[in-house]
Amino acid sequence: MIKKLYFGQYRHRETMLHSLDPRLKIIYVLVLSILAFLSKSMNDMIVFSSFILLCVLLAKIDVKTIIKGLRSFYFIFAFLFLMYLMFSPNQLRQGLVAIWRFLMFILISMILTFTTPISGLVTAIEKLSSPLKIFGIRPRNIATTVSIAIRFIPVMFVNFERMRESMISRLADFRKMNHIKLVVSLMLHKMLKSASNLSDAMYSRLYNEGIEINKILKLKEYDYVSIVFVALFILLIY
Repeated sequence: MIKKLYFGQYRHRETMLHSLDPRLKIIYVLVLSILAFLSKSMNDMIVFSSFILLCVLLAKIDVKTIIKGLRSFYFIFAFLFLMYLMFSPNQLRQGLVAIWRFLMFILISMILTFTTPISGLVTAIEKLSSPLKIFGIRPRNIATTVSIAIRFIPVMFVNFERMRESMISRLADFRKMNHIKLVVSLMLHKMLKSASNLSDAMYSRLYNEGIEINKILKLKEYDYVSIVFVALFILLIY
C-alpha cells in the first residue's frame, strides 16, 4: 500500500530543482507560503499559481502524481466549500480563493518532498537552525523532529486506510458521528503508540548524545540563478 502513496514521497529525477541546495528549497517554501497567504485577489493567485505550475513542470511531476497526491485532501476541499456555501454564500468568492490558496500550500510542500530526500531535508534543517545553539537548543533535535513528522505522513495515511477498511468490513457507517469519533480515537492511539515506541528506540540507542551532521553544503551556480529568479518573481507580484 505504501507504493500507492504519492504525497510526501521523494522521486529521483535529473532536474534543476532536484539539484538545488536543500537549504534554499526550504527558504523558498517559507517565502512562497507567505506570498500565497498575502495574495488576496484572483489576479495575484493566477500569477502565483502560474509560477507554482512552472516549478511543477521543472520538477517533472506528472499530472497523475499530483491528482493522486491530492486525493487525501479532497474531503477537506469539499468541506471548506460547503461551509462557505451554507454559512457565507455572499463570501463564496473569498472562499474559493481560500481553497485555492490551500491547494497552493499543498503543491509547494509536494514539490519540496518530491525533489528532496529526507537526508537532504535533515541536513538542511540542521544547518539552518545552527544559530539556535546560543540558546542551548540542539539543531540536530529540530531536524530529526521535522524528518520524523514527514515520515509519519505516509504512515498515517496507510494506517487510516487500513483502519477504514477494517471498520467498513464490520459494517461501520461513517455518516454516524460515533463511528467517526471511534476511528479518530483509534488513529490517535495508534500514532501516539508508534511515537512512544520510536522515542524508546532512539533513547536506547543514545541518539541524543551530541551527534551532529558534518556534511558540508555549498551553493552552486544554479543556486544563485534560482535566487535571482525567485527575487524577480516577488517583484513581479508586488
